[in-house]
Amino acid sequence: MKRASVILLALLAMAVAREAPAQTDACSAASTLLTCGSTVTGNTSGFTADVAPTCTTTDGTGGGVWYRFVGTGASTTASLCGSAYDTKIRIYTGSCAALTCVVGNDDFCGLQSQVTWTTTTGVTYYILVHGFGASAGAYTLTITCAAPPVPMCYSITATPYLPEPYAGTPITLSDDIHSAVVNIGFTFCYNGTNYTQCVISSNNYVTFDLTVAGTYSPWPTVPVPATTPTQIQNAILNPWQDIHPGLCAAPGCVYYQTLGTAPNRRFVVSYLNVPMFSCTSQRYTSQTVLYEGSNCIGSFITVKPVCTTWNGGNAVHALHNNGGTSATIVPGRNNTQWTANNEGHLFVPTCAPCQTAASMNCLAVVLPLELLAFRGHAEVDANVLEWSTASEENTLDFTVERSADGASFTPVGVVAAAGVSHTPIDYDIRDNAPRVGANYYRLRTTDLDGQVSYSDVIAVEHRSLLRPMVHPVPATGQVTVELPEPTAMPATLLLRDLTGRVLRRFPMQEQRATLDLGDLSKGTYLLGIDGAGSGSSTPMVIE
Repeated sequence: MKRASVILLALLAMAVAREAPAQTDACSAASTLLTCGSTVTGNTSGFTADVAPTCTTTDGTGGGVWYRFVGTGASTTASLCGSAYDTKIRIYTGSCAALTCVVGNDDFCGLQSQVTWTTTTGVTYYILVHGFGASAGAYTLTITCAAPPVPMCYSITATPYLPEPYAGTPITLSDDIHSAVVNIGFTFCYNGTNYTQCVISSNNYVTFDLTVAGTYSPWPTVPVPATTPTQIQNAILNPWQDIHPGLCAAPGCVYYQTLGTAPNRRFVVSYLNVPMFSCTSQRYTSQTVLYEGSNCIGSFITVKPVCTTWNGGNAVHALHNNGGTSATIVPGRNNTQWTANNEGHLFVPTCAPCQTAASMNCLAVVLPLELLAFRGHAEVDANVLEWSTASEENTLDFTVERSADGASFTPVGVVAAAGVSHTPIDYDIRDNAPRVGANYYRLRTTDLDGQVSYSDVIAVEHRSLLRPMVHPVPATGQVTVELPEPTAMPATLLLRDLTGRVLRRFPMQEQRATLDLGDLSKGTYLLGIDGAGSGSSTPMVIE
């Protein structure tokens, strides 16, 4: 019986020996594969000194042992804290014949060592445990990995194109720069964290990383999620692309404003007619809207061209988390070429803490019940007015009215109503003759019984890109006319009187020409490009 017990103990000892990780004296012999959660013990005494490339720390004369670890994509910590001697640790990739330093450490917890680095999935890392100078002794090596990144929890819903007015506080932004810190005006929850401030990029994104304020904003786009560049993390990329607001005339073409009353306020960032970088004749217009209470995010794009000669024409339309490990991406728009016109999307939070009771009714925030989301935006040759109804009862028609001063209104046009409806309906109308500058609009609803109601008054700023430039002003007999760069040639100039009646037609073969107007009577005339709309005419005074 005694002999059987001795044999059993010997077998158990052999089994334990087989389970204990073996220490290896050379990188090429590092067969022991550690994993997340591994803890191994050993002793470097009696092992040879190792010669390896400097990696924060240098070689010692004491013994060293090697292990292997395969990356999981997570932030990983290798710790020798609690070991019995003055340790060092170094992490390498590559091959044992050509090691590349990742990170190293001498003293982290007293005289013991610890390193943390973000691993790449599937990459083999070589771990060298050794000591300071000739130090050697017993060690405990622990490998811990951070939990996998929590994916962003947002859904994407296509919506009607219903931006807020393009107005607010202008921001002067040069090329590739972040704004100063901007107050949102209320508390907004983004990807699990509450914010009251943000930073606006000249390259068309809004970030909640306040540390980038006033610093460089990267323009070479990459697919997301991405750990670099770090500036586009924790951000609404709507979309991230290379545009150049530094070319806009004062006061600029980027605005922000907070609208409405609590608990339903909206923070609006507008990019209005911003030149594309390298293709400055192409202009971009969009809005990002943050909705209080629901924490929904509105993306409204008026026009997004593609500049194929710069950055591959790529743009990224997505939400990006803090750390660059997760993103919610509009399909087909992850660093690709794409265009958009008059479209809307809603990013709706789908998990706590950002998801609230109001989040589930997010669409109603953009399209209020009963009538009325009434908004407008400027295009090159017209102002477009749009509105939606969630339900209608006995409505006859809608009349859009315009004013130059916000007090005296005249009709622009009438649109027939559905009459009775319990599903959302979208309407729109074009004002083909807006005045240059501020135009004020209201929507008049007429019921079948003759009752009339009015919407709030909104303002739409019309800045025609196709207005000819005339000099001298005033003119005496001859004038020089220059057409803006986007004008397709050949073109025809129309000379009108103030009633809109066409008096002359001037064919243009080039961007610049001299016109003889000496036989015209003194007074004020309108000179515009045929097809560009009367709202794009330039006043011209003849003395």
